Amino acid sequence: MLHNLRCSPGKRVLRLSYHRRKFRHRLLPKKTPHIGIVGAPLVYGQPLTGTNAAPGLLRKSGLVRRLKQRGSHVNDYGDLEFEIAEDDRDVDPRCKYCSTVGNATKKIASKVKEVVRNGELCLLLGGDHSVSIGSISGHIGVRPDMALIWVDAHTDINTPLTSESGNIHGMVLGFLMKEIKQLSTNVRGMEWCKPCISSKRVAYIGIRSVDPGEEAFLRDLDICAYWMDDVRRLGVEEVLARVLERLDPQGKRPLHLSFDVDAIDPIHVPATGTPVKAGLSLREALKIARTIHNTGRLSLMDVTELNPLLCSTTDANWSADVVLELIIRSFVSKQWKPDSRHPRHHMPSNSTCNNVHEFL
Repeated sequence: MLHNLRCSPGKRVLRLSYHRRKFRHRLLPKKTPHIGIVGAPLVYGQPLTGTNAAPGLLRKSGLVRRLKQRGSHVNDYGDLEFEIAEDDRDVDPRCKYCSTVGNATKKIASKVKEVVRNGELCLLLGGDHSVSIGSISGHIGVRPDMALIWVDAHTDINTPLTSESGNIHGMVLGFLMKEIKQLSTNVRGMEWCKPCISSKRVAYIGIRSVDPGEEAFLRDLDICAYWMDDVRRLGVEEVLARVLERLDPQGKRPLHLSFDVDAIDPIHVPATGTPVKAGLSLREALKIARTIHNTGRLSLMDVTELNPLLCSTTDANWSADVVLELIIRSFVSKQWKPDSRHPRHHMPSNSTCNNVHEFL
């Protein structure tokens, strides 16, 4: 059940109860999660500096400690290092920094393969969303039957031929989806990247800013896509149930959760470079994380587009705390309980709540 609490006069907030919610897919026996963390501070898939600071902020905010407190075994592999490619000094406007992003995502794919082959659940800390070119390629190289749940305000299924911006963070699935491979060929630096996932194994949740070319792909390929209007109309629980039934009706596939923080309404996560209003509420975002955890099949999670340099320190710390809560609820089942060592960050300036845990 949900309890109504008051954070300030006239403002209601929601606390998730400890009672497990009913869910169509069966719950698997609880196991101690072994989590491998990989930092991917990539910034060249989009034009704004700051996404490279996100992995460090999440660690500084207590990521490893809080996962261990909840019984996880954690292996932090540190941050991968990326350098700008010499042939990207003259930027191709159709596909900006393609060699740099190509080299970086190839390195990410190799590291993800290592982590997954070690039998660990992989947590990839972006970086902009172009890091998912590497994580999906690496993941599917080890778990070819995996299914992808893409939580984002955007579909990121443009190609160099359809993109208006030329930013690769908006072309991730344009490079990876088998059905549109002919539109993303002959891109310098991306020769290693082969289309590897079928549109039938991809589902979107929370989209609300989609280019016309991307809408055509969604329609023509009959991709499973739930817009924010669908989430509001059906409820997030029903959307999740339908997504899992569509992608994995037998309940056997490993799941890849790619979570762009701009899926959440910017009032809750102001530290992002691609904010879109009318997004997921905190409750809806955390419900997605908890439901994926409860399947027992989460294999890899990307967290992307957190940009702490675009807002105040207060708002950056609040945003990081929200992301930490998403990660924890995706990987472990125990709900957060405050302790004296945890920094109590303040909510963005437009709210009177003192910290994210009050809001939850």
